[in-house]
Amino acid sequence: MAQVKPKQSKQGKQAPAAKKTVQEKSSAQQKKNKQNATQKKKCGCCKWTLGSIFIIALIAGALCYDTEVNGKGIFEKSATGKVLKNAGMLPHVQRGWYATMSASARGYKWAEQHVPPYAEPAIQTSVNVWKVLRNAGCTVCTHSLNWWRTRWPAVAKTIDQYVPNFSHKLEAIADGAKDLAVSSYDKSATIIKEKVLVGRFSPENINQALNQTRNVALEYYNQFHKKVDAYAKLK
Repeated sequence: MAQVKPKQSKQGKQAPAAKKTVQEKSSAQQKKNKQNATQKKKCGCCKWTLGSIFIIALIAGALCYDTEVNGKGIFEKSATGKVLKNAGMLPHVQRGWYATMSASARGYKWAEQHVPPYAEPAIQTSVNVWKVLRNAGCTVCTHSLNWWRTRWPAVAKTIDQYVPNFSHKLEAIADGAKDLAVSSYDKSATIIKEKVLVGRFSPENINQALNQTRNVALEYYNQFHKKVDAYAKLK
């Protein structure tokens, strides 16, 4: 007699496929969770770094202010310096400060020597990109204005079908706004020229103030560079 093979149930055939689908969904969910965790970790690191830099900048500014105002330029005589001296920590803080300034000065000199060859092409590229974007914007505005001028008669005709002579009123309003803008610009230029740019704010005084500011900035830069050279020689 022929043996009768047992029939396989449909549920038995579908079970492996369903199990595989669940595993794929679980794996995809785990990958998504890992990506989200990685992104959150990166954002947290960026926020922590920026916050640390901001706090360090505030502390450095407060110490500089304390040194200049209370210590008359000498850190040991400042309020912070006196507290550290009474606590016996002043020599250690000074050694750490000099080590930090020495490393910073060496990094600044290295950047001053190696960064400009890369910074100048980057700046020039940025200027060129800005010019391209500006020209593209002007071209788009010009084409849009020309397109509107060619389309306006048809639009005005459609408007006049529903509201007679309304297009002429719109044109009059637009011309009035244009004339008002030109007149306001001319009046503002005249007021600035006749009442603002006189006396202390005359072009001669402004140029003199700019020259003095440039000389002060140059002197400050020279002093800053001398301090950088002095700190860079520390070991």
